[in-house]
Amino acid sequence: MLLTRHIYLIRHGITDWNRDSRMQGQTDIPLNAEGMEQARRMAERLANLSAPPQVVISSDLSRARQTAEIVAQRLNLCLETTPLLRETNLGDWEGLTHNEIIERGDAELFERYQENSFLNRPPNAETLESAWGRMTTALTQIKERYPSESFAIVGHGGSLRVLLYDALGAPVSSVNRIWLSNASLSTIEERFREGKEIRRGVSLLNDTGHLG
Repeated sequence: MLLTRHIYLIRHGITDWNRDSRMQGQTDIPLNAEGMEQARRMAERLANLSAPPQVVISSDLSRARQTAEIVAQRLNLCLETTPLLRETNLGDWEGLTHNEIIERGDAELFERYQENSFLNRPPNAETLESAWGRMTTALTQIKERYPSESFAIVGHGGSLRVLLYDALGAPVSSVNRIWLSNASLSTIEERFREGKEIRRGVSLLNDTGHLG
């Protein structure tokens, strides 16, 4: 028998720092009112799926956790959180707008970062290899606890992309090739026959149709 597991990747709703184009990283910023409404719309979309998630796991940062709480409540599920799903740490640039990064003297590095954020990291930032390692570790741990269930992971625009690259078999250096919008839904499908995975891929990417 062919079985399909859905892994729903949900980026958190919008925050005031998103609205102001401030680099958030691992700074703990809550959702704003619009972000809370986005989370409610996401919850309704998931509740009406033919195969809704059976488990909800989130980054422990407020903006992701608040999004996940709304989703889990609507689905009548318990919520699990883990720091492994946090956003990539952006070092000295956290809290700064693009103009403020330039004003502090990092204009050349910021230009190179925009062109290739794999090779060019903010001062004192986490490497993308490190983010890749902890995100794939988190995914492995979730699958070990829930070997057959479909589940939702609520996280961040930078770090969630790691799981999409991993599903596509793409290298971490392809970091600039995917964008994830606030409150977007992406889906990885894994297909099994007799307990053995026979296919894995991305079936939905950066969808925000539920936001209107």
